[in-house]
Amino acid sequence: MFFFKPLNNFRLNPLERTYTLCGLGLGTLFAVTGLLIDMQVRRWQGLAPGVGATFTATAMHIMALSSPLVIGRIFLGIGRHQSKLEDRLWQMHQTEALMREQAHCDSVTGLFNRSYLTSRLEEGIASRLWQKRGALVYMLDLDKFKKINDTFGHRAGDVVLIEVGRRLRELCLDDDIPVRLGGDEFLVVHFPQPGEDAEDFAKTLIACVGQTIDFENVPLTPGLSIGIARVGDDGRTWSDVMRSADIALYRAKSKYANAFEIYRPEMRQAKDAEAELVGEMKRGLDRNEFVLQFQPIIAARDGAIRSFEALVRWNHPRRGQLAPAEFIPAAESSGLIFHLGNRVLVDACTAAASWATPIGVAVNLSPIQFQDGQLASRVREVLEESGLAPGRLDLEVTESLLLDPTPTVIRMIAELREIGVKITMDDFGTGFSSLGNLRQFRFDRLKIDRSFTQELASGEETAEIVRTIVRMAATLRMETVLEGVENERQEVFAKLEGLDEVQGFFYAKPMNGDAVHRFLAERAEGARVAGGSAA
Repeated sequence: MFFFKPLNNFRLNPLERTYTLCGLGLGTLFAVTGLLIDMQVRRWQGLAPGVGATFTATAMHIMALSSPLVIGRIFLGIGRHQSKLEDRLWQMHQTEALMREQAHCDSVTGLFNRSYLTSRLEEGIASRLWQKRGALVYMLDLDKFKKINDTFGHRAGDVVLIEVGRRLRELCLDDDIPVRLGGDEFLVVHFPQPGEDAEDFAKTLIACVGQTIDFENVPLTPGLSIGIARVGDDGRTWSDVMRSADIALYRAKSKYANAFEIYRPEMRQAKDAEAELVGEMKRGLDRNEFVLQFQPIIAARDGAIRSFEALVRWNHPRRGQLAPAEFIPAAESSGLIFHLGNRVLVDACTAAASWATPIGVAVNLSPIQFQDGQLASRVREVLEESGLAPGRLDLEVTESLLLDPTPTVIRMIAELREIGVKITMDDFGTGFSSLGNLRQFRFDRLKIDRSFTQELASGEETAEIVRTIVRMAATLRMETVLEGVENERQEVFAKLEGLDEVQGFFYAKPMNGDAVHRFLAERAEGARVAGGSAA
């Protein structure tokens, strides 16, 4: 039983059965051969050569009957050893293949990863085959992925990434290479069909990826920005091609959601110029080249100074004084806005605390600064260090911040309100703020954009829009400020239509800190003289 039980066909694999049958055959051959030889020897010796007589002559002949079993058992052991060895080799081969696959694939989406893309790009560029076939690199960025993560959690983010990966695989043809670069960035190497333009596949990508994704009965719609580069034409190395696509993607993201851009050489020149500007900004921050100027905000009814808006200027060593529009976009894209914004906040609060008249100071905040989870804490620290009362600080934000407010933005505004600072919506009327946003956040002031002020003389329609804004703000218990007032007619309009405050060159141009002290002193002296004359 000890032998026949493991010989059961259901327990032996083919290799073990083969070795066992060979052992049995060899043992049988040994026994039969020995028997035949012994029979012949007995014949020569004149003994009875029969089978029975031969087997019974000695115990050895009887033991020979077990040769097939013994040798079969030995060969079975060899077969099992060989089978285990082959199993281990197969497992090692599978493990190695899996490791190679994992080294080339993204663990979340199953798409190829950056390492695999790099090797394939190098091969395709070196052989020039991809250039001949007109290969295009599409670099993709999900526009609303951060909001999805912040609002619904990382599991929702993973669902979006997996579904986007699946859609990209479905869109790709046989030779196309879908890749996840990391985070919410993807890439597709596409080989266009005859008659297909670069724009055609980009539009297909946007239409497919932008479809709604269901997450626990909540519709999620990721936007998509795409940068496109031509392999070989827009770069002779894989890194150059990737940089060209990245530059085009950067331009696409600066336009609007669901946009694409095809790389052009002038884009790289602009990007290089921006990189140079960022380097100069870093040095400028270290050298205190950024200074503040202040423009008064006047009460429309009686002309009293209500506050000053702090405006940052850059005293560039070569280009002279630069306005914010010339460097703020670069500061926002590079992350320097956090350093610069904190510097402006500190300088503005410190300056306001030194004014003889306890009026307010308004400081502009970039939407990027609301990505700093410690913004409210920083504002509180600056107020404590400068000694400025929270009620004298007015933080101005743009409508773009509330275009699609995230939980982080909502929480940050609530924390700032708890400190006691005022919050103003700047440039109102140029963005897409809804009445719901105004009711939810309850701003202290609405600053009507200067473009409306400039168009007041062109027709009654603009004037009626401003009147509507004033009435709406009054209903929501918000004050209104008319920016860009440059003549008496605009001032009269502001007074007649009930605006609370006005600001513009008609009253004063932006001035430095020393000029603010003189300006306040002159106004105070003028008020004293006027009061004395009236008496």
